[in-house]
Amino acid sequence: DIVPGEAHWKIGTCENAIKGVKSVMDKLSLYDTELSPREALAEAVASFNHKELIRGFSPAQHILGQAPDETGRFLAASQQLPPDLQGEFARSVKLRAEAEKAQSDWSAEQRIQRALHSRHRPCFNYRPGELVFYWRTQEANKSRRQPGGKHGRFLGPARILATESRTEEDGTIRPGGAIWLVKGRSLLRRAVEVPWSFHAVAEQIGGNRFADITAEVPEVQEWHRAQNPHVFVSAPSVRQNKLLNLWSRGFEKTSWRMIRENKDPHGYWNEPGAAVAIEIPMPETNRGSKKAWEDLGAYFTGSLKRRAVELSEKKMTNAEREEFRGAKATEVKNFIASNAFHILPDHLKPDRSQAIHMRWILTWKLRDDGTRKPKARAVLLGYQDEGYAHRATTSPVMTRQSRQLLLQLAAWKRWSVKKGDVTGAFLQSREYPDKLVCVPPEICEALNIAPGSITQVRRACYGLVDAPLERWRSVDTSLRSLGFERMWADSCCWVLRQEGVLRGVISGHVDDFLFAGKSGDRVWESKLEAIKTQYKWGDWEEGKFTQCGVVVEQTPEGFELSQPHYLDRLHEIGLNATRRKDRSSPTSERERTQLRALLGGLSWHAQQVAPYLAAEVGMLLTEVSRSTVETIIKANILLSQAKGKSSYKMKIHSFSAEDLLTLVAWVDAGNANRSDGGSTQGIFVGMSTQAIHAGEVCGVSPIAWHSQKIDRTCRSPGAAEAQAAINGEDSLYYARFQRSEFLYGKPDLHRPDEHVKKTGGCLVTDSRNVYDKLDTEMLVVKGAEKRTNIELLALKEAQWNTGVNLRWVHSEAQLANSLTKSNGHREYEMYVRMGHQWRLIEDENMMSAKRRKEKGLKPLEQGMLPERVKSISE
Repeated sequence: DIVPGEAHWKIGTCENAIKGVKSVMDKLSLYDTELSPREALAEAVASFNHKELIRGFSPAQHILGQAPDETGRFLAASQQLPPDLQGEFARSVKLRAEAEKAQSDWSAEQRIQRALHSRHRPCFNYRPGELVFYWRTQEANKSRRQPGGKHGRFLGPARILATESRTEEDGTIRPGGAIWLVKGRSLLRRAVEVPWSFHAVAEQIGGNRFADITAEVPEVQEWHRAQNPHVFVSAPSVRQNKLLNLWSRGFEKTSWRMIRENKDPHGYWNEPGAAVAIEIPMPETNRGSKKAWEDLGAYFTGSLKRRAVELSEKKMTNAEREEFRGAKATEVKNFIASNAFHILPDHLKPDRSQAIHMRWILTWKLRDDGTRKPKARAVLLGYQDEGYAHRATTSPVMTRQSRQLLLQLAAWKRWSVKKGDVTGAFLQSREYPDKLVCVPPEICEALNIAPGSITQVRRACYGLVDAPLERWRSVDTSLRSLGFERMWADSCCWVLRQEGVLRGVISGHVDDFLFAGKSGDRVWESKLEAIKTQYKWGDWEEGKFTQCGVVVEQTPEGFELSQPHYLDRLHEIGLNATRRKDRSSPTSERERTQLRALLGGLSWHAQQVAPYLAAEVGMLLTEVSRSTVETIIKANILLSQAKGKSSYKMKIHSFSAEDLLTLVAWVDAGNANRSDGGSTQGIFVGMSTQAIHAGEVCGVSPIAWHSQKIDRTCRSPGAAEAQAAINGEDSLYYARFQRSEFLYGKPDLHRPDEHVKKTGGCLVTDSRNVYDKLDTEMLVVKGAEKRTNIELLALKEAQWNTGVNLRWVHSEAQLANSLTKSNGHREYEMYVRMGHQWRLIEDENMMSAKRRKEKGLKPLEQGMLPERVKSISE
């Protein structure tokens, strides 16, 4: 189309046309590699000029008044042929055909994309005589919350009788805000925007003999739900059924209804008994209702908490605005106190286009007593930064293994663990190293400078892409200045040593820090005081605290980790009786979204304190993309089982200060037990004493656990077990490396094996195939699966270089069995009932679990120890 140069709103159309030309040129270049860019551009432009239709004509016809001939010329063609033709005409015709095909494909693709991205637009121009559907919140003879009425639905069709109109100041007549509908013998008034003035109709019918439903306006979410045929099924109208019965009886009855006029009292809020109602919907399922009535206060508070989303000042009352004005003032004071912005002189101010802006995030925060307080967070729009794509954004965070090893070290050394929370962590980081300017409106007002002034950013404020990394750099610099050493195994862990003696450990996750050290140690206490003075801290907790969603409680026997209330936030996916019967029916997109949310919540719980859930959650996540109703039922059952075991606590044993501790990794695999044919590996790394090698029942502290799909397809169960053993030894190697670094200081990174050997390691498998191959002096590559044998050479090398010990146990003594199989919770439940203790079974005959049952042996029953095991324990 013809686009004037000043029509800036047509820039998108021009850019899309250029995109189409480039697409055709790309396809022509692939078709003919010898084609020059000039020729490709000419053919692409010609194809669009001749084939695109604008208001029924091509661009060439709009400009020249006619279409070209078959050769692409607009003038009379000469009938004489030029001499010495070498196929140029054929090449030109083929190239033009290819260009027209590419242009046609691109146009079709654009039409499809426009159709996919199109949205329904509400119609505001109605004409008398048209048939329409209208929205009702409450149907006749039904309460609003009764099943069948739901929250509202469309009724009809109804015929438009007339539309109201209004006269503008210039005398023009425009459509008004209301229309009058006729449904049977009922008269309805719909969609009011201005006071109605349809006096003629009102006088003929009577001022109170029509149904005014203009106030029944659905929310956007409910509006789309009612128009979705897959979600909403229209219930039969009660009134239609009644009219049908009356018709069959041979008499008719008027359907006029008397609508009471509005009698709202005046000055209601001046009365002492005035109140406001907060509506919270009750659960629609019996199970949900029963759960809500058990503790209605908790349900009420939880519902309000779920409503704590970002707020808009436009929709606030004057009192709420005043509250958030105070919250904003507090946030501005924090920015000013931390010198987050620097006033620039006029000669140093850059162009305004280089400055980024700031916005507010306003939310309600619930206090412990159930009341709420306003929270305002000023966030810089980091995406407006010109150097956004070139800034380093990868920031380290404390790993779960670091948390477990820190707690294990503190329990073993009888240290106390404290948790500290930094207030406004990003604003307390070091000075921002790069040059970045911002226009913060409220900050300018607080600094008494002109509104819209450009200021320099001096701190890594919220919203900048490199703010977390700058925060970590600031913490690392300050801790190292106090004499702490950063660990190689985890960059968010720092240790304090003096004269080679370990005095304390610090680990941090953004603004949550754990401090482990001996109470009463002057050196450690002095360092803590120095840290407290460097930053502004919130509450310091000790004994029992919550760290990253996990409740940590220190006891005389060690530590206990749990998430007692986390699962209360997760709810089952609702299914009606008809849907439950057809378990093979595929899930809808909405159900798949709910399934991902439910399994994601369970996955977090499994990663933190519930390893026994990891296997089944992983397998169900594999099924989500092709899930059925059966998958939803399995997920609901898994949630119910998890809630039944929410009282389980993960224990970190203190052991004895004289005990030599070792790391043990149980490895197991399930071959082709996933819906996509993949195999599952389970790895459980625990800390125990050396006595576990002698067959004694010893405490085992969980350090790391993994349940995941094996990377490659396994040809046999032996191949899957080999992969699990190799990956398990890799996890064991890392845990031994980090444990040695805690105890013995920085390692020689050129010889890490020497460092790893300082902490003992044992690998436990229930695969005879893997054990027999590695329980030899040299591993010989032979048999059908040579690739598996070659991969096992890495494990054989670990036996030589790091002294890892290999043990075999039967399947019911395999602690990692619960991490590979669905409903395989038996071993882990036995482990919990035994107080987080276990035993390494040694059997010279290598009897399977089935044969042991036949002989009446219990899963962890131990016979006489072989001499080989005694020598290992010694």
